[in-house]
Amino acid sequence: MDPEKSGLPPYSDDPSFTGSRRSAPRRHHHHMRSKRWLRPSRSMKLIVLALGFIAFAQWKQLSFLPTSKPSSNLSAARLQQDLATCAKLRHKPQDPIGLGREKNARYVDGQKPTLIRNATIWVGEPAEGTSPEDDRAGKGYSWVTADVLVNYGLIQKVEADISLDSLPKDTQIWDAKGRQLTSGIIDMHSHAGVGALPELNGNQDVNEMSNDITPYVRSIDGLNPLDPQIQVIKSGGVTTSLVLPGSGNNIGGEAYVIKHAVGKPDGRTEFSAEDMLADPDRNWRYMKMACGENAKRVYGKVGHSPFSRLGESWEFRHAFEQAAKLVRDQDDWCDAAEKLGVESQGSYLPQDLKWESLSAALRGQVHINTHCYTIPDLEAFVDHTNEFKFPVRAFHHAHQTYLVPEILKRTWGGRAPASALFADNMYYKSESYVASEYAGKILWENGLTPVYVSDNPVLNAQHVLFEAAKAYKYGLPYHAALASVTSAPAELLGLGQRIGKIKPGFDADIAVWDSDPLSVGAAPVQVWIDGASQFSDPFELDKPLTGPISPDPELAKIAEDTADLKDVVFTGVANVWLSGEEKTYSDESVNVVVSNGAIKCIGACAEEVAAAKSSSQKIVDLKNGYVTESFTAFGSSIGLNEIDGERDTDNGNSPGFSRGLDGLVLDNKKLHVALRYGVTKAISAPKFAGQATHSGTSVGFNTGALHALEKDAVWTEDVALHRTLTLDAKRGESPSISGAIGALRHTLLEAVASNDTGSDPFSEAVYLKKVVDGELPLVLTIHSADAIVAALRVKSAVEEALAAKSQTSASPKLKVAIIGGAESHLVASELAEAGVGVVLSPFQSYSTTWDQRRSLTGAPLTNGTAIDTLLDAGVVAAIGLEEDWLIRDLGLLAGIAYKNGGSRLSQKKALDLVSSNVYKILGIEEPQARESRHFVVYEGSPLEIEGRVRAVGSGRDAVSVFVFASASSILKSARKFTTSTHNMTRAAVVCVSHGGGPMPILGDPGHASVTASLKNRVPKIFKLNTPDAPKAILVVTAHWSESRPTISSAASHGLYYDYGGFPREAYSLKYPAPGSPEIAQEVKQAFEKEGLSPELDSRRGWDHGVFVPMLLVNPAANVPVIQLSVLESEDPEEHFKMGRALSALRDSNIAILGSGFASIHNLYKMRSLFMGDPSGVAKLRKQVSEFDKELTSAVLQEKREDRTKALSGWRKFNHSYDMHPRGGAEHFLPLLVCAAAAEDEVAGVYKDEWMGVDIKTYYWGDVRV
Repeated sequence: MDPEKSGLPPYSDDPSFTGSRRSAPRRHHHHMRSKRWLRPSRSMKLIVLALGFIAFAQWKQLSFLPTSKPSSNLSAARLQQDLATCAKLRHKPQDPIGLGREKNARYVDGQKPTLIRNATIWVGEPAEGTSPEDDRAGKGYSWVTADVLVNYGLIQKVEADISLDSLPKDTQIWDAKGRQLTSGIIDMHSHAGVGALPELNGNQDVNEMSNDITPYVRSIDGLNPLDPQIQVIKSGGVTTSLVLPGSGNNIGGEAYVIKHAVGKPDGRTEFSAEDMLADPDRNWRYMKMACGENAKRVYGKVGHSPFSRLGESWEFRHAFEQAAKLVRDQDDWCDAAEKLGVESQGSYLPQDLKWESLSAALRGQVHINTHCYTIPDLEAFVDHTNEFKFPVRAFHHAHQTYLVPEILKRTWGGRAPASALFADNMYYKSESYVASEYAGKILWENGLTPVYVSDNPVLNAQHVLFEAAKAYKYGLPYHAALASVTSAPAELLGLGQRIGKIKPGFDADIAVWDSDPLSVGAAPVQVWIDGASQFSDPFELDKPLTGPISPDPELAKIAEDTADLKDVVFTGVANVWLSGEEKTYSDESVNVVVSNGAIKCIGACAEEVAAAKSSSQKIVDLKNGYVTESFTAFGSSIGLNEIDGERDTDNGNSPGFSRGLDGLVLDNKKLHVALRYGVTKAISAPKFAGQATHSGTSVGFNTGALHALEKDAVWTEDVALHRTLTLDAKRGESPSISGAIGALRHTLLEAVASNDTGSDPFSEAVYLKKVVDGELPLVLTIHSADAIVAALRVKSAVEEALAAKSQTSASPKLKVAIIGGAESHLVASELAEAGVGVVLSPFQSYSTTWDQRRSLTGAPLTNGTAIDTLLDAGVVAAIGLEEDWLIRDLGLLAGIAYKNGGSRLSQKKALDLVSSNVYKILGIEEPQARESRHFVVYEGSPLEIEGRVRAVGSGRDAVSVFVFASASSILKSARKFTTSTHNMTRAAVVCVSHGGGPMPILGDPGHASVTASLKNRVPKIFKLNTPDAPKAILVVTAHWSESRPTISSAASHGLYYDYGGFPREAYSLKYPAPGSPEIAQEVKQAFEKEGLSPELDSRRGWDHGVFVPMLLVNPAANVPVIQLSVLESEDPEEHFKMGRALSALRDSNIAILGSGFASIHNLYKMRSLFMGDPSGVAKLRKQVSEFDKELTSAVLQEKREDRTKALSGWRKFNHSYDMHPRGGAEHFLPLLVCAAAAEDEVAGVYKDEWMGVDIKTYYWGDVRV
């Protein structure tokens, strides 16, 4: 932090700081006035002064010498070693070279050269000569057909048709058969080896919890080369990982970059962490730090820091201070030793192992990676970098970085940190609740670097490439998405000349894929690390060679608006996969007609389409359209939980019996996202003991409902009875698995024997009776194959008891289902025989716990996964959600089953895994299946990475249709506007009265006229929803006063609820229109040309002077908004300068909205309106009228010069101080800006009735209302 800003002294001595030092004495040269001798007394004084000066000078010189005499006890050899250490301390590492090496330092003698022939190669950089601008735009990138020669652990050649005659005789030939080849994948955030799987107490070494500040610990000291996950991760093409300590500490310790080759089977010579180091020379070091909730949760308690983020900042700063002191002490010692000789030193070089690594970080020798989610954390840490002058390589998790690119760009060192992200894993804690799947796209568009990481085992790093694929789906350009797990993390690790690209001189870390690496279900065929192939006999999936994806620019568009339409027609539909209908229209596309929210016609539908056109119904033209059944979320806690880690937002654990219905909470963010991605139905049960455990009865509901009493909101109050038999079952009255299974058997047999369920129709006994009577399914959460077998025995025992009791010949059967099922493949035939279906949750298990340790991870390690084995055995299977964030991914997970299933599934059957199969497994009828009201309309296949949801039918009488747009597309259309012949008018200027707080939005009757004008008149003036709509709207708000003009400059802004005392819904209003950093810069430059000194502000949210009128003016929120302040000075001329500056921007189709209350804004005078005092209202109405008369006369002046001159004296108008009190004219000032933004043109004016008083709106433009 800059000392001038903080008011604190700097930590280092500042030679420029002279404020408290005396000036050096000046030399005065005097002419002798006489030649007489000085008096003896004066001579003595001069002698004393001279001697004093000499003594002072000697003291100053000696002060540079060591404070103590050299000691004969000091070792000369050690002093020389210390002197040599000085050079190391001052050495700034450079990224190690790639090209020019004879051998890879990791090369193992005896390894044979390899030629990979006939590959389709992604080099990882654009063609030579590509400009930086074109590079960022993705130009110059392509897949090329060539061979790759590998020798001595390095890529030697990348050329077409490398001659075999030129190769060593022992060269191994590997035919890629045209498949796609990339560098090995790089995961920049992993805990593989230190957080070994399955999780056991004895193998967890992620966090050192002895202290909050532990820069001195090292992840390599806990790295277990035998962690099975190291091999599993490699099977996803990952060759390199940054293994970090955990985030439980503010400073967690040193990290290490490893390669996933271990021991002789992988081409190495030993099993050791040392041998796994990606850079044996250790050119760079790495460190993990963490901001925010974790450290204060782990360590914070009364009397112990950090209790808050305030305390965390102190912990950081104090640690940096200690490290900075060590740096200064070492530099002083080294300076003296080099200047005076090491033999003159009275002590050894200061060293402190506790602070050594952190001092190295301050010297720029350590790449710092910081876990940081929120804006306060990011801003505070950026301040620390500037105070102590160190760079940050990347912020990890970084869910809110997309909101504050300007803060990141203020990081010390001139290089903004990258953001290491999940694609769509969010909502699991309050810090991740404000997040966006579009974060990578937004960061990229702001000149920043996104990389995608696993945080293994949080996500299975085997599939970290899938995170990059989803980033592409969410709008990150194809080349940037592929770079985000290859060349970008390589460069951030300081290894950008060695890994991450396919070029001569780079390490031979290579992956060949069975399909495009960013496609759904992509898996490696083979992986090489340092030139050694890693799989001796890999399983290869049977897939056709399809070639690379053609990047789809339409993915850059974001769904920025939702229209709920009763009637709509979709054209261009090529595939229909609905219940009872699976049809592909190969010759020509068809139409789908929706009426009152339900599908009424599929086909040509000529009459319906003609009727729709004649009645101006919405027609959505699709390219390669798909219509499918909607999805069902089963196994998650949506509807019972909003933020996983926040108790107040969660139904809570329910170890006893409870009903999901009783804890159901609808209309929240998770459910809105579910609906947006085609999940219209959910089945959720209370948690038993945490995530992915279940208890009590589940509730079936529609995700789009507002509350549980809404029509069709709850389609089944009690879907199934749930019990958990995973390791989490070992608690309470059943501290063992055997006890939990025994208790289940006992309760079921008791239900068989008893006919008395008591007086409570909602007791557990009643539901157990329904289970044994076959009326209600029993769903068991189990992973272990052994526990599944035990559950099947329980089922058999209960059915035998039922048969013994039954009077009929029919054999009673329990309806039993398994959810979880990590090891279900081991007992697939037994499950099929018992008629027990399996909901796989997670779909791709990776042995996180002991009871999942035998899960199948898929090719190239295993021949398929659990879903394949279950389907082959005839088990009805479905895909469940072990975590709520997966609601976006259900279609993609079904796509993986389809793509990697070896023709086991049709596309329709694959989608059944996330829809109708759920109901088949439970033995219940799918709700509303025959009404054709639950469906999803896609552009592109829902099973492919590029498929996009365009509309969702969710059982209501209306369909949600999503309107896509992007900043780039908006700007492009604006450019077309400015050059077209029929649109040469300038953008309009409007100065409105925005009403009282949020009242216009809340439907207050006193604001009815204001609300109607904002909804109807202003959009017409601005030509919204027409081809001539403005490309942006600048809002001059009365609720933001600054000393100089200030401009909102972020790509997006939150809302600032700057009012109090209103209903709760007033504080949950949303207005997601984009900002525009580019237009903010234009405004700044325009102000500067006018002689103003503007500022940009990327942090302040939009106040209610912006979002309240804009919610009414443009509820679609599809036009960028830039917020401008007024001036504290209230000087009319300064506001006129602002207006004149903005006037030129109108020619670029940028509209201006003044948001204030020009007619009156004096709360003291307005009391009579609020209190309903008739006499007071009459008096005030008269005063407003008289003030408005003079005001309108001034505003209607056609010439701008005349208009501004008249308005400059507005304080002389009748009752001006009654309308706007002295020092309180902020609600009048937007009008001054607008009046000057209008040139020589006549204003329009209309009036609204507000609380019994007429108030005026003034506007300029070519539309009159």
